[in-house]
Amino acid sequence: MAHESLARKYRPRTFEEMVGQEAVVRTLTNALKSRKIHPAYIFSGIRGVGKTTAARLFAKGLNCEKGPTALPCNECASCLEIAAARSMDVQEIDGATNTKAEEARDLMQAARYMPVRDRFRVFIIDEVHMLSTAAFNALLKTLEEPPPHAVFLLATTEPHKIPETIHSRAQHFQFRRVAEAQVIRHLQAVCQKEGVEVDAEALRLVARAGEGSVRDGLTLLDRLLAYADGPVTEAIAVEVLGVVGREALLGLLELLSEGDTGRVPAFVDGLRERGQSLEHFLSDFTELTRDALRIRLGGEGKPGDDPHLARVASRFSLEDLLRLWDLLVATQQRMKGAPDPDALLELQLVKAALLPKILPLDQLLAGTTVAAPAEGSLSKRRDASEPAGRPVATAASPDSQEANEEAGDGLRFRALIPFQRMDEHEARSFEAEDERSERFREEASHRLPLAGPALSTARISLDPEGAIHVALPAAAATAAALLNSRERKLQLEEVARGLGLSGSVLIETAEAGPAEPARTGPATPEEEHGQAVKRVMKILGGQVQKVTPVALEPPAGGTDAEPE
Repeated sequence: MAHESLARKYRPRTFEEMVGQEAVVRTLTNALKSRKIHPAYIFSGIRGVGKTTAARLFAKGLNCEKGPTALPCNECASCLEIAAARSMDVQEIDGATNTKAEEARDLMQAARYMPVRDRFRVFIIDEVHMLSTAAFNALLKTLEEPPPHAVFLLATTEPHKIPETIHSRAQHFQFRRVAEAQVIRHLQAVCQKEGVEVDAEALRLVARAGEGSVRDGLTLLDRLLAYADGPVTEAIAVEVLGVVGREALLGLLELLSEGDTGRVPAFVDGLRERGQSLEHFLSDFTELTRDALRIRLGGEGKPGDDPHLARVASRFSLEDLLRLWDLLVATQQRMKGAPDPDALLELQLVKAALLPKILPLDQLLAGTTVAAPAEGSLSKRRDASEPAGRPVATAASPDSQEANEEAGDGLRFRALIPFQRMDEHEARSFEAEDERSERFREEASHRLPLAGPALSTARISLDPEGAIHVALPAAAATAAALLNSRERKLQLEEVARGLGLSGSVLIETAEAGPAEPARTGPATPEEEHGQAVKRVMKILGGQVQKVTPVALEPPAGGTDAEPE
């Protein structure tokens, strides 16, 4: 006995068996129940989502002996003949091979005759967008004055190629891509009926490779069952489908979180050696990064997300995940038409691994620098339950301090904690320090009401020895003197000891920049631009050079002569 493919074996026999097209099914069944039949319908959508199947089911409902009905019996002569594609009153035409005007005219002429046995003459035209202009004109002539017993069901994957004159005379139903979760459930039901064992992750890979097409998913499942001698595992699906498994994608994401650039070339070489599609890999990895970002934002991500993804996502700061996602999306665009896709992918992945070390330009112009993480410290990561750490600015260089002064900031704060990747213990201790800093601000403001306004704007930080540094702007010199008095200092140290700190409190004031001559009006745009240029030059080490345009010699015929 000849083998029957899963796609044909499990083709829906009723509207209820259709997957993922609830809106279309409800509209068509209501039309059958109310017997409000339109002369023409357009079914559009990607391949394998049920366009032709819906057309056959609609034809069954029209001509079933119990109909018109939304529940064809699948037992009468009409239903059986339609299922076998040999009904005299239901004709299926391939628009890709019957494009000539003469064939279309013959078809339209046949539509004028009454049905041989059933209620309606139904014409199912697949790939209708392939018809020629003359064939469309012949179809249009029939639709302008449709016979009451004729129904046209037009299926297409490119509805924009159908003339507007046809669109305006037909009801258009758009068949959407079937959600991945719905495809997985359908594949699981098929596996149960077939009595085969397939891993859930293998089914997920099949559903994703099908790209929303139920028929493609069943065809790919057929391939896996033909390859495997026993249960179908994720490894088998990866080998047969030529895709990258979820564990490999999670491993790459973890590799990037550690800043490990050394293993990126080997990963890209492995993709090429296994013949895996770089485009599909990049699409899958971008989707995984998006799921990680959703989890990092506090959402639930997708149903079925494993704890492994949550742990890896917690190793990134929110900013780094956003930048990684943006980089991958841009890489997908650049991969199209790239002369060397392998090299481009390797370049972008190395860049992604270096994202935590890249300092935004606005931070450079603000006069703060971030120390690069020490070698080996990138592998120390925080626990999934802890929030991402924040980069802490190190002490600004003299040049950057001068840039701050020229920018009019007048403040030079010295951060006391260098930026580095932290392990679990460090992450918890630093977070506790942040909380104690804010608690110190609140308790000190309550204990010293007169100093409350100054403390509310002060920058409070802790050094590794547990001492509290209170940095006040230069304009708050009076408040700084008040807090530095012996009595107030003892009160502040008592507050610090109450929070479990060493009790040492240092009151600092920002150094004001050199006084500038008083201005009688706002700065001109030229002056503002000059300050910005100086700031960039000092930070980036640039120079301003005079550009002298090259004088062009006049043509031989004089200054008024026309160029040759």
